[in-house]
Amino acid sequence: MARLALSVTKGNLLKVQEEHGLAVEALTFLEEKRDLLLGEMQRLQKQADRFRRRVEEALETAYGHLTDGFLALGREGVARAALGVASDDAITIKERAFLGMPMPVVEFTPGARRPRFSFGGTVAALDQCHLAVKEVLSQIAELAEVEAILWRLAEELKRTVRRTNALNYMIIPSYRETIHYLESALEERERESLFHLKRVKARKAGLR
Repeated sequence: MARLALSVTKGNLLKVQEEHGLAVEALTFLEEKRDLLLGEMQRLQKQADRFRRRVEEALETAYGHLTDGFLALGREGVARAALGVASDDAITIKERAFLGMPMPVVEFTPGARRPRFSFGGTVAALDQCHLAVKEVLSQIAELAEVEAILWRLAEELKRTVRRTNALNYMIIPSYRETIHYLESALEERERESLFHLKRVKARKAGLR
């Protein structure tokens, strides 16, 4: 690992030692953050799988009612009934913080408006289809929130792993190599100074 290009001084050694300590602390923090992200993603992935199965089952139920409506009224009859359906459902997206990151909160608010078609012109299957769709929209909102959070956590995990690897395999080894070099060079310089000082003393003693 290449060391930092620094002149051999005690000040540079102290500076690099301090930066090395900060890098080690940052690595510990990032490793803890990585583990938290992994744990949260595993938990949310299981939740997303449950939500997805529930949504698929609810959609199958809604499509089953719609199919019954087609069989009873035909395509044109269902199309006429659909013209009487106007929704005032609402989706609200807010944010909450997790590990300093903004995470979406998706809220579904069902409207109070009922379909504007006569009971004589439709069949019970379409009423059931309308109610089933209304129910599944809330479940889709829950699934969308979890999957959006998973996507953001995955992106943050990638960034965290890149930073962890950079510290672990590049920055910290470079600091250690530089510290070893500076310490060795300063020790060698000190030995040379002591040797020179002894020679000077020996010469002075010989002149007496």
